[in-house]
Amino acid sequence: MELSDEEDEEAPDAWLAEKDGFTFWADNPIELLGLAAVYEDARPEADRPYWWSAKTVRERPSLREQLVDEALAAQDARVAELAAQREQDPVAWEAEIRAAFCWAEDEIHAAVHLKLPRVEMRQILQDPRLADLRDQDAPQK
Repeated sequence: MELSDEEDEEAPDAWLAEKDGFTFWADNPIELLGLAAVYEDARPEADRPYWWSAKTVRERPSLREQLVDEALAAQDARVAELAAQREQDPVAWEAEIRAAFCWAEDEIHAAVHLKLPRVEMRQILQDPRLADLRDQDAPQK
């Protein structure tokens, strides 16, 4: 951290980090962390002004693509895990679904709690054992 000039009360402190010959400057630790993440994703060749906005040739998926792929894989694994539980231990499966509804106020929040896509949650709620949850989540007229 580099403190601002004592004579200029409005000047912000600076947060600095160095890596691989690059110096990163930011106004706060969160911005510094974000800049470091952009550096890791862009992997610029030289420490030039505005390197973070330069067009780069990507030989690998972007950070966003990597995170989306990881999230989809985790979601698919969770769907498969619950499907297997439903077959192997339907009582525990039902208890887990019901517990999510105790925590959540509706189908959307239950899906988030269970780490499932909403479409999967809607499909799960079609199970006859969960009819009361389906009715509870239906819009009131």
